[in-house]
Amino acid sequence: MKFKSIFVTAATVLLATSSLMLKTPNQAYADTTSTTTKTEVTTQPKVSESNYEANIKGVQPLNVDQYLSKVASGDKFIVFIGFKECSHCRAFSPVMKQFLKEAKQPVYYFDYGPEGSLKTASQETRNQFFDTFNSPFDFMGTPTVAVFSKGKVVSMTVGDDITLSDLQQLETDYSQN
Repeated sequence: MKFKSIFVTAATVLLATSSLMLKTPNQAYADTTSTTTKTEVTTQPKVSESNYEANIKGVQPLNVDQYLSKVASGDKFIVFIGFKECSHCRAFSPVMKQFLKEAKQPVYYFDYGPEGSLKTASQETRNQFFDTFNSPFDFMGTPTVAVFSKGKVVSMTVGDDITLSDLQQLETDYSQN
């Protein structure tokens, strides 16, 4: 009886091993291997505050009252919302510099920083600024580049990963609205 038990155990092990060998390597070891995902980390060059200001030279400054007036009037315009203390805005600024060289429309600049247009604005004015962004185009932070037409955001892009192609698309959206 002991011999029969050993024989059955050995046969079971042999059968299990042979079934693994019939599978492809990925099938045979799928449960024992782990997959790793390589995350690509890109580092952007550090842009100083003075370089940021040089990179965005050519934008037309807009204070909060002018901004709200343009929106209320239904003007069509492109606005870049950012500030020099914002590391994401500085990282994005070389792309804006490229865009400004070829832009067919003026790009307005709203300084969102601690010394910017909202610094002395009343709470009511601040609320009016945020209310100009409508779903699905909620204000999410800086840098933001948005196209306004007829009192509403019609196109927008946000973040330091904005590309020249993204900005060119905004200009196309501007032309179509």
